[in-house]
Amino acid sequence: MAAAARTFFDRAAPEGYLSGWVGILEESSAGNESDLESVLVFRLGGEWLALPTAVLVEVTTPRPCHRIPHRVGGVLEGIVNIRGQLHVCVSAHRLLGVDEEAPGSAAAPPADTTRLLAVERRPGDAADRWVFAVNDVAGVHRVERSTVRMVPSTVSHSGTRYCRALFDWQGRVVGILDEDRFFDGLVDHLATM
Repeated sequence: MAAAARTFFDRAAPEGYLSGWVGILEESSAGNESDLESVLVFRLGGEWLALPTAVLVEVTTPRPCHRIPHRVGGVLEGIVNIRGQLHVCVSAHRLLGVDEEAPGSAAAPPADTTRLLAVERRPGDAADRWVFAVNDVAGVHRVERSTVRMVPSTVSHSGTRYCRALFDWQGRVVGILDEDRFFDGLVDHLATM
């Protein structure tokens, strides 16, 4: 297997591959880097949301969540094992007040798009790591801060109190979650259990 991997990674790049990446990197560095924010865009039910990539640890496939006895309901889902480490698994749907089923579920993507996100408030602090399921992950995107707008005070969704800004992406409005409010909300909900 090692020889096959070495052969795979040591092969010559396809024609145009390197020049294509040079163009992409030049384009991204030509803009004002301080005006860009890197976020992970994902879907919870029918809502498209984003978290800054600085808090993202990992995106992984769904794993069994083991319930904690006498801790049913609420935000706490249980404990999940990711590569031999146990992490607290929570329901971001319940925390943010988002329906788990997308509106018009017949048009919803298949269940195999579900992923687990592992996030940390302080990078490298595994004790402060949280895991939650999302319905779909659209990937990491760089958003120009000049195109981001504030959340209107007239919006009545309960999940919007966790959002700090909105931006347009592929014909959708995406809410950027305020990571401090998000983590504080998780801690508060678990403290009241």
